[in-house]
Amino acid sequence: MPGGRRIFSRIQSGAAYSSSGKSSGSGGGHGADDRDGNVIPLASMVVLPKHSHLPDIPGDGNLYFECMLFVFGIIMMCLQYINLYKTVWWLPQSHAQYALNFYLIDFYLVGFISLILAIRFLICFVQEVSSTKMFFWLIQTVKALLILAVIVGIGFTMYHIIVQHSVKTCLFLCYPCVIYLVMFGFTVKPLYQRYQAWPRPALSIDRQAGPQRTKVRDDAPLGHTCALVPDIVREEVDTLKKDFNTRLKQVLFNSLTTSFYATGVPVWFSQNTLYYDSWWMWQHVCLTWLSALLMLTSHFLPPHYLHLLHKSARHLGRWQRIEARHTHVPYNAWSELVVWPQGALVKHVRGLFKAEGVNVTAEPGNSLHSRFYMMFHQPLRIMNWLVFLTCLVVGYQFFRLVQSSEWSHVVSLALLMFCNFYTLFKLMRDWFIMRKVYKEHDYETSN
Repeated sequence: MPGGRRIFSRIQSGAAYSSSGKSSGSGGGHGADDRDGNVIPLASMVVLPKHSHLPDIPGDGNLYFECMLFVFGIIMMCLQYINLYKTVWWLPQSHAQYALNFYLIDFYLVGFISLILAIRFLICFVQEVSSTKMFFWLIQTVKALLILAVIVGIGFTMYHIIVQHSVKTCLFLCYPCVIYLVMFGFTVKPLYQRYQAWPRPALSIDRQAGPQRTKVRDDAPLGHTCALVPDIVREEVDTLKKDFNTRLKQVLFNSLTTSFYATGVPVWFSQNTLYYDSWWMWQHVCLTWLSALLMLTSHFLPPHYLHLLHKSARHLGRWQRIEARHTHVPYNAWSELVVWPQGALVKHVRGLFKAEGVNVTAEPGNSLHSRFYMMFHQPLRIMNWLVFLTCLVVGYQFFRLVQSSEWSHVVSLALLMFCNFYTLFKLMRDWFIMRKVYKEHDYETSN
């Protein structure tokens, strides 16, 4: 990476004062010499930011993660059924022979929930698994049979659920569809969308010809272009902002879906005469949602993706609004074609702003640019939040486990903690690596 590569401003830094400087003979005006003495050579202060090198950190593949998420949902569903239909079979007066009242469980509902939770894993299997020409038709046949089996299984189990329950009760199963339409509309792609963070060769730089744009597909991997071209930086930030928002929607929707079907549906379809601890049931629902949320966030926001957002934020910078109480403060007229150095004062239609960052290409008063810089200019901010939230969830589960006395509560919390320990391990490993890398990196500008 070239260090300290300079670019020249496309407007003169003293252009804002040209008209007032010439009118030195006016009564209340200052002379041109006073104006020129306050002009800051902005072009000589603009440099290319340095970026640290983040080593390759091993992560879970898409198919492996979807398998883990499916197993997690099945375990949470089984634990909710244990909480609902547990017995006291060890007591002498008890007529139960098993730990659960299996005759009260609707196994058609269990099969329907299992198939719904398996949809993402099935779609990932169809997209990820490929083979050579020798076994191509065999793999395609297996995929088609699996898809057909899931469709037939969902239809078969749904028919028996509608027969045993009222249509009004069965409409509860369609709530995630309403949430999906609200968040994603009528697009089918977000049902399972593979995400990659790098590299995206969106720009090639020539010293003589300047930056050359290349046409990039929408589904191409993301990447960072280290150039001092404001339009390129703002376009890259806009692309990353949309991608980050889409990932957050995926995390929220999939965590809600997993918690809804695995833990909420069994409670809703339980018999009215069944007695259970409502507080403990909904606590299990909330803990399942938080655990799934952390699992999905750690997968959809890997370290290299956060590093990519951080590099773009360093090129973007931020404008801080200031009050123009002094009429003779030297400033420049803001231009979208200029890279502004740290500390520069510009006049915008929204007011007077001061540049914050190594250099600034953001638009003054743009709240989207300000939020992007606030969230990602500190590379460990998102990771710190994830580690803190995971430790808080695990700590609460351990606190409840110590206080629990019923066997169903102990089993439920122990298995849930075991699932969260893997997420905590990955987050702590990534946090230590990123902390060491960024601690050794000098964030001062290049010479």
